Amino acid sequence: MKEGNINIEELISTGTTIEFNHFEATSNGLGNDDNEVTKEEYDKEILNHVNLNCLGDFEDNDVHDCMEPFTFLETKMTESFCNGGIKKRVLQVGYGNKPDPKSIVRVHYNAYIEFNEEPFDSTYARKTPHQFVVATGEVLPGLDIAVQSMQLNEMSQFLIKPHLAYGTQGCLDRIPPNAVILFQVELIEIIESAASEMYKVLPEEQKNDFNNVYKFCISQCTKAKDLFNRNIRSAIKDYNMAVAALERAQLHSYEDQVSQQELLYKLYSNLVVCYTKVQEPKKACINFNKIRDLVKGTDLKISAKAYFNNARCLRMLGDYDLAKSRLQKAHNLEPRNPEILNEFKVIDEETRKCKERHKKMAEAFVKVQ
Repeated sequence: MKEGNINIEELISTGTTIEFNHFEATSNGLGNDDNEVTKEEYDKEILNHVNLNCLGDFEDNDVHDCMEPFTFLETKMTESFCNGGIKKRVLQVGYGNKPDPKSIVRVHYNAYIEFNEEPFDSTYARKTPHQFVVATGEVLPGLDIAVQSMQLNEMSQFLIKPHLAYGTQGCLDRIPPNAVILFQVELIEIIESAASEMYKVLPEEQKNDFNNVYKFCISQCTKAKDLFNRNIRSAIKDYNMAVAALERAQLHSYEDQVSQQELLYKLYSNLVVCYTKVQEPKKACINFNKIRDLVKGTDLKISAKAYFNNARCLRMLGDYDLAKSRLQKAHNLEPRNPEILNEFKVIDEETRKCKERHKKMAEAFVKVQ
């Protein structure tokens, strides 16, 4: 739906044409390359998302209905907004709050034009959800507004009139001019980012208030979690921004202190994982040591995952004895974890190689003498 920094609303209003490549993960770099499909795979998968209602297959009617397919579908729509520009029918009820402006959402959808049972676009066929920031013009106006009406895990159908879709121009030979679009959308994730944006514009004297800091940190943590598999360096940056804000926050009560400790524990733990993954063992160890200091005198416990990643980093740094000690603590917590068991073998092997190197160096030194 988006290519680079192109604004869809501007394209529609100006009548500019745009080429779409539906056979790559997502054109804005938000997709998971592991799930990228070829054109052949896409063409095959698209057949699993055929919607015969687009042809006028009215299975629930006893008699033939001569109405056009989308006109008939519109009779089943239970909600209408944007002065009738969007009609909605809920297929699967969701839960929780609806996306706020500037929230990041992740959706799956199939998109159809009338009299064509195959979707002209399908995230399901690409096997990659589409992600965008709500109310910023990243997608078609109708789709943006439609998603804002949904709850998490909801699946709904939307009929979107041309002025909120591809307009009078259509889109090359794929979308005819003045086409009504049928979207079937599944809202699979809402990532709150509004709190992060609001925090940035607060007066300086309010930026250390714990209530403001806590909301900001939750937002940063959610964004970083989403970034982890796509851009781990950006995830590290967001986690560190949250840590810096939370460490200097002004606490008002014991409850604030407990909340601060719990969130700091989560942030430090995630940074240990991130730095281990990018092979920066010293920084990972610094955050692990922060965890050790934090849990003293609290009910918090160091997790097997934290011990395991710290052991891996100590191994990278050549401290095999301490690495094995930390790994043993991880093993005590999760004795059947195969990754932990395998790490014992890796440490033993590297310890053996290190001893062999030292032995050869000693032998070479004696010969020189």
